Amino acid sequence: MSKQGAFPDNVVYTTLISGFCKSGNVAAAYKLFDEMRHKKINPDFVTYTSMIHGLCQTGKMVEANQLFSEILGKGLEPDEVTYTALIDGHCKSGNMKEAFSLHNQMVQKGLIPNVITYTALVDGLCKRGEVDIANDLLHEMAGKGLQPNLCTYNAMVNGLCKIGNIEQAVQLMGEMDLAGLYPDTITYTTLMDAYCKMGEMAKAHELLQTMLAKGLQPTVVTFNVLMNGFCMSGMVEDGERLIKWMLEKGIMPNATTFNSLMKQYCIRKNMRATTEIYKGMLARGVKPDSNTYNILIKGHSVARNMKEAWYLHKEMVEKGFTLTAASYSALIKGFCKRKKFAEARQLFEEMRTQGLVADKEIYDIFVDVNYGEGNWDITLELCDEAIEKCLVKRN
Repeated sequence: MSKQGAFPDNVVYTTLISGFCKSGNVAAAYKLFDEMRHKKINPDFVTYTSMIHGLCQTGKMVEANQLFSEILGKGLEPDEVTYTALIDGHCKSGNMKEAFSLHNQMVQKGLIPNVITYTALVDGLCKRGEVDIANDLLHEMAGKGLQPNLCTYNAMVNGLCKIGNIEQAVQLMGEMDLAGLYPDTITYTTLMDAYCKMGEMAKAHELLQTMLAKGLQPTVVTFNVLMNGFCMSGMVEDGERLIKWMLEKGIMPNATTFNSLMKQYCIRKNMRATTEIYKGMLARGVKPDSNTYNILIKGHSVARNMKEAWYLHKEMVEKGFTLTAASYSALIKGFCKRKKFAEARQLFEEMRTQGLVADKEIYDIFVDVNYGEGNWDITLELCDEAIEKCLVKRN
């Protein structure tokens, strides 16, 4: 455009900003937004709405609120789309008070909440387990002549499963069929997850078969739900078969899939099988995540494979991952059992520096070590810290 002597205007910038936000590249959108203002091209409420939507989708609520205040400060009138984007962001962040405050503002301005607005509120309430209030909103929707969409129903199914009311969730799926909104992969996966958490693997498997019979394709999330269910029920052989089936279906397992299986083998203290799964994961190009490292470090530490645990600790830190308090504790105890107190002390200090709380057993170890070495000041400091963090805070 510049080569041809044409310069981008508000419409061009807004189109690009909207495109970047929809593709999830909010940083690029924000750069254009700043460039636009620097060139004295005034954003309109459509530009602001696109930016707010993008920021809300990536959880940047402080920045989204700032832009919303800018809109009001400039005398621009946000519409129901702007309000809905912001309401959805607050619902996803769990800030339902602010979400309903915006909903009330919107109504006071004469704007009518649409299905997407109500769905955002229903979803936010259901994630908090407030299904009764979400149900009241559905009635309010119906009273305004608005029909719930598939996302609304999925939010309600999720909420009912979260509070353990699976029977009503199944009933709601039947109502979806009658309303001509057929349950999708998300609906079935949500219900399968509830059955898996209850240990009812037969019912979860039956749902998978129904789903496949209806031509719905399971996703990696669906398989991860099943994998977690198998592992929680101690059915690791079924879990291994599930990975093979995933690969046959052309669905690549991710780190979460392998983590569930490795965790179960670690619980069984079968580090040989754990290592084989880890090697298979790497061979397929699946990158370990923070959870992978924490599972392996705890497993190897309990098995007293301290060389392997220390190597994994070093590798995960290099990759920018952090150990959990449980992983630190397992490492420290493992080194202490091997009489390697220098490594254990280094990890304990590292743990304290990061603000992680060790358990009473760890404090007892280092109180005894420092007392034996005659380090009275450190001994008293650790005693006070143990009382404050392990006893006072627990009570």
